[in-house]
Amino acid sequence: MDIALASAAATWLINKLLDRLSDYAIKKLLGSEGLDAEASSLRDALRRATLVLGAVPAGAAAGVRIGNDQLLPQIDLVQRLATDLARHLDELEYYDVKKKVKKNQKSSNPLSKMNLPLTQAGQSKPKYNRTDIKQIRDTVGYLHSICDDVHKALLLDKLDAIKQAAQDASTDKRETVDNFTENPRNKVFPREEMKDIIELINSAASSDQELLVVPIVGAGGVGKTTLARLVYHDPEVKDKFDIMLWIYVSANFDEVKLTQGILEQIPECEFKSAKNLTVLQRGINKYLTKRFLLVLDDMWEESEGRWDKLLAPLRSAQAKGNVLLVTTRKLSVARITSNTEAHIDLDGMKKDDFWLFFKRCIFGDENYQGQRKLQNIAKKIATRLNGNPLAAKSVGTLLRRNINEDYWTRILDSNEWKLQESIDDIIPALKLSYNQLPYRLQLLFSYCAMFPKGYNFDKGQLICTWIALGFVMNERKKLEDEGSDCFDDLVDRSFFQKYGVSQYYTVHDLMHDVAQEVSINKCLIIDGSDLRTVPSSICHLSIWTEPVYNEQSIERNDNFEEKLDAVQDNVLGSLECLILAGVYDENYSAKFVKTLERVRYVRMLQLTAMPFNSDILLSSIKKLIHLRYLELRCTSDKPKSLPEAICKLYHLQVLDVQHWSGLNDLPKDMSNLVNLRHLFVPGSGSLHSKISRVGELKFLQELKEFQVQEADGFEISQLGNINEIRGSLSILGLETVKKKGDATRARLKDKKHLRTLSLTWGSASGSTTTVQKEVMEGLKPHENLSHLLVYNYSGATPSWLLGDSFSLGNLESLHLQDCAAVKILPPFEEMPFLKKLSLVCMPCLKSIRIDFNSADEEDELELSEIEISKCLALTSIRLHSCKALTMLSINDCEALGSLEGLSFSEKLKQCVVQGCPKLPSGFIAN
Repeated sequence: MDIALASAAATWLINKLLDRLSDYAIKKLLGSEGLDAEASSLRDALRRATLVLGAVPAGAAAGVRIGNDQLLPQIDLVQRLATDLARHLDELEYYDVKKKVKKNQKSSNPLSKMNLPLTQAGQSKPKYNRTDIKQIRDTVGYLHSICDDVHKALLLDKLDAIKQAAQDASTDKRETVDNFTENPRNKVFPREEMKDIIELINSAASSDQELLVVPIVGAGGVGKTTLARLVYHDPEVKDKFDIMLWIYVSANFDEVKLTQGILEQIPECEFKSAKNLTVLQRGINKYLTKRFLLVLDDMWEESEGRWDKLLAPLRSAQAKGNVLLVTTRKLSVARITSNTEAHIDLDGMKKDDFWLFFKRCIFGDENYQGQRKLQNIAKKIATRLNGNPLAAKSVGTLLRRNINEDYWTRILDSNEWKLQESIDDIIPALKLSYNQLPYRLQLLFSYCAMFPKGYNFDKGQLICTWIALGFVMNERKKLEDEGSDCFDDLVDRSFFQKYGVSQYYTVHDLMHDVAQEVSINKCLIIDGSDLRTVPSSICHLSIWTEPVYNEQSIERNDNFEEKLDAVQDNVLGSLECLILAGVYDENYSAKFVKTLERVRYVRMLQLTAMPFNSDILLSSIKKLIHLRYLELRCTSDKPKSLPEAICKLYHLQVLDVQHWSGLNDLPKDMSNLVNLRHLFVPGSGSLHSKISRVGELKFLQELKEFQVQEADGFEISQLGNINEIRGSLSILGLETVKKKGDATRARLKDKKHLRTLSLTWGSASGSTTTVQKEVMEGLKPHENLSHLLVYNYSGATPSWLLGDSFSLGNLESLHLQDCAAVKILPPFEEMPFLKKLSLVCMPCLKSIRIDFNSADEEDELELSEIEISKCLALTSIRLHSCKALTMLSINDCEALGSLEGLSFSEKLKQCVVQGCPKLPSGFIAN
């Protein structure tokens, strides 16, 4: 790590700590522990440290480098001190929350105090440990001393130049990127090789050849996958094949998983999750009966035996003219996979094409003619990228974000280019892009080194991880929103790329190499590869067992166990993230139990399988008081409960148990987790309704279901403080609510992030229609709501769905079912975004009129689906304003005698009208 990066890391940590110390709740807490003086001195020392250390990365960004490597240990010590202080604060907060939780429990249960022994009644936690106060004082002294040393060293090493350069940089007049076209950069430049590949494929498809293998060979980032995608989606190619398959392979070549992947993509395949290769290959023979094109992307396997084993059923397929397209960096793989010399060598783009492509990456337009001086600099940079598209995207984004001559010249003169080892080496270009990231983005991206190459990242899950590890900071925005903005920024800079049309993102293999290089002192991954030396500074450890243990036959692996032994106590004692992913044997489980017992400061723990020693593993979790993110998976055949000890992890922000088989209840004290932001459970979310006193979880963003009950802790008022709920919420048991005031206390109108709301009264409702109407008035949702569903409601239409008081103009769907007294529907002209309307069992509804005059086409409804069923009093329907209708279903409306305004256009794909005996035979009136 160089001086600038170390200083940036230390400055970021210190600013993070300063933010916490400036928080009102923390100040109050420190004051209650008698730590006002220490906290004040600490803040002063930290501010001074940021002033001194912050000058170094600022100067580096302006082109001034510090060459005094002797400062590194001092700066590293600052980081460690800041980390230790943050942990002290963490523990202080933990015990404060614990005290408040116990106080709340006693106040909610007056008898609990009487049940305590006299010696415990009224007992409080002892004051903060005085040795910890001494440590804080010592730390303040250390910081002052270190800052003096660093400041003196900087005075000898260009401090004035740093300040001047940083000042100059801050006053640069830069042309903003807004002057250029925004985003036609995603357009793909055609490659000459594409024509050759298509000719080979078309020729094979028209022949009696069983299977043609076409390898595309080229260096990393040269565009092999992009070229394969272009071929895969080419209309001429698609016309030749009945089945199109795409499998990402990477370094972990597993015949079973690859065969499973092929079967999963075959249409109409009744695929069962078999683990036996012979069974799976029978499935290939049975279901792969038509001509296919299969792409195996990113092949590394050089074993001819394993390759032949995978291809055996493909070569004996019933149809002829099948093609297998392989992308690989290794010529040796091409020779093994193909019996012919017909592989495609893909080099860098031709000079003229590459320059046009690079111009588009920077300016958004390959024909851009402005800024001649900048273009000259860009041309010189382009020559160093050797025609590599990935390098062009990465460096092009870097230049696009800072249209400034001096900045571009610094990029051109960067020392990173000196590390280029060969003409195909683009790592320096990618590393250059990484070095120019703000430190917060460097931190977020480098964490991806914890995951294997080819890993599919879920954006939301990754953001939750970043937040749990304390990587995301913003006082003015929700942390999830800030994390999302950072992620999108990294996507824009080509550090992440969308994986096809799925919800997932991937990191290019070469970008992954960069992440591993820059995080070598912080992140350690244990997998099938050789284990490197483990530095004591490691704070993130992930273990991926898939390359080692085979699900069909899990045998002991001494070598893999030794890798875990190599991680010493000094590393385990400071770990902040620990991941164990995949299956393993009983011996490895026993060894991991001992590992987990030695960790203390872990903020994130993922255990994706617990085939052995699950009770022991779970019992170790209770002492992890710093834990923010906990993911547990269990595939036991027998129902297994979560440990109650989870409810003592008061810092926990994310609990993910959605892959815990047979889970039918949650621990009874879930409401103690007052910092919980996300709770992912199996199924539709019915487990959420089992949380007593859920109102304590004011930061919770997932609450799929809430069952109102008369029992304490399940009143509808529990919803009052949970205003961060996102997505959907289903409220059941509303017959229990007797007053409008009680319903109002749910504060649905304040839940601005809620998109789907379902309101349900019990079938044997004991409340009167008047009471239900009053309750419904109190359940008015926020105007941002997109989907409203109401079931079994016996009251009249509430005012917030009528006339001048109507407030749900953003509705996209409306479903009313078994609403016995509803006679009047909402004003459809006020719902321009409504796409789906469903009215079922509405016995008092006499007419449906979606018919209003509008001269402006923009005001027309988007309504495309209408379902009307069992509305026994309904006599007329007018649909003159439903020009976008694609589906109409009218069933069992016995009194319906008039249906007007329905025109059979090309848009109307499905129209079903049945069980309406009073409609005349020519029932459509225009």
